[in-house]
This record gives sequence, C-alpha cells and structure tokens, in this order.
Amino acid sequence: MNNHNNEQNNEEINRKRKNFHTHFENRCENLLEEDDEELLKLSLMTPFRSTRSRIQPRENLESLPPPLTLENLESSTLNLQQLTILKPTMIPKETVQCKRRNSLKLKPMPGNAKEVKIETITPPFPWATNLIATVHTLQYLLSKQLFMISGNVQCKRCERRYTMEFDLKEKFVEIGSYVMKNKTFLKERAPLIWMTPLLPTCQFCKQENSVKPIICADKNKINWLFLLLGQMLGCCTLDELKFFCEHTNNHRTGAKDRVLFLAYLTLCRQVDPTGPFHR
Repeated sequence: MNNHNNEQNNEEINRKRKNFHTHFENRCENLLEEDDEELLKLSLMTPFRSTRSRIQPRENLESLPPPLTLENLESSTLNLQQLTILKPTMIPKETVQCKRRNSLKLKPMPGNAKEVKIETITPPFPWATNLIATVHTLQYLLSKQLFMISGNVQCKRCERRYTMEFDLKEKFVEIGSYVMKNKTFLKERAPLIWMTPLLPTCQFCKQENSVKPIICADKNKINWLFLLLGQMLGCCTLDELKFFCEHTNNHRTGAKDRVLFLAYLTLCRQVDPTGPFHR
C-alpha cells in the first residue's frame, strides 16, 4: 500500500515538473517574440548601422590584389606614370630657382660663338690708322713731323668751302686739359659746349660761329682727329657717333650726350694712351 502511494506521489511530482518546464519554455518564447517585434519596429523607424565590419565573401577576397609592399613593388607591373601618380616627385625650391637663373642667362657654346673679325681699311688721312675710327698717337705723329691737322669746312653764310688747319700739340693740350679737369664732374655726359659747339669765324665773310665741318658720307672716311681738335664732334649725327662707338668697343646705345662724351674720351685716349682719359 505504501509503495503504491509513493508511485502516485512521484508521478504527480513529475507531472508538475513537466508542466512547469512547459510553461517556462512557452513564456520565454513569447518574450523572444515580443523582443523581435520591438526590434523590428525600431529598425523600421531608424536605419540600423552595424559597427561590425562586414565579412566579404571569399570569392571577392581572392579577386583583390595583394597589398603593395617593398618586396612586391619591385616585381609590380605598374608603369612609371602610375608610380609617379602614387608618389609625386618633390623638386626643391632652390633647384627651380637655379634653373630659372640658368634659363634667364644662356652661355654661348664654343661651336656657336661668333668670331670677332677686325676690319681694316686704307687710312683716309696720314694721322689715321688702318682701323676704323682710330688715329695715331701724339708721339707717333710728332715723330713723323705731322704738326698740323687739316680738314674741309664750309661757311653757313657765304657757303664758301676751304681747308682749315689746327695745331696738333696746342689744340690737344687745350682739349686734354679740359677733359682731365672736368671728367669726374661730367659723369659721362657731354657738356653743353660739346653738344652745341662754338664754330670758327669764316675767313672770307668774317661771319662768327658760321664755319661747320664737312663730314664725309662714308663713315670710314670721317676726319675724327680734326673734329676732336676743333671741338666739333657735336656736329656729327647720333648715327655717326654710334658708328664710332661701335668700332671702338664702346657702348653705343643711349642719348647723344652719352655717346658724344665717349667719343671725346676715346679719341683723347687714342692720342695719349698713357694720359688720364680712362673711364
């Protein structure tokens, strides 16, 4: 009898346990379903962004190129243009400036350099050399007993033409002394007395400041020493003065007062190379 009761009790206990577990499982399932419904509502209301990195399919991973390293960079099939795009070359600022300086000042190549040819002519006067716009020294002329320097002139009033002479030594001392005393103050500009020279008096009509030198149209035959001694270089045109500077290694650009000063200084230096007639 007792055994029978015990069996019934055990069955009752087992039945209750089974009911309890069944109820608990159903309750959990209901809670999970409610949570899923709430999550679904939230996902519809606000887009959900997962913070976890997406796992790419294996096929896509296999198709990606290997990472670029120093080892496989040497064996890479990228061309030079691609490499320069990946890593631009930085040029130092000093190098660019040097190239610009070098581009602004080009040195002539030896093969392209023009040879300077010294042109010689037949001396147009006994006091002239075979070089254009060049005269002999005072010492040479005195040794050859050339004491007087002559030139052709014409009166602006009576239009008479004749030959005028200047004493070489006397006139050169006069003009040389003036240049020596005033060279610093002139600042490489011809004074007014050189720009508009005072002309000699005509021997025939006695008109003052009327006799002008006759300058040859052929620049190679201009009587430069005669013009120097008479201080009449200012009667030359700017083109004639530039011609003189061009053939005596002087700067031939600029205003007339500048090239006229250079003409006076250069001719004085030709007559007396040891004198104070250097720039």
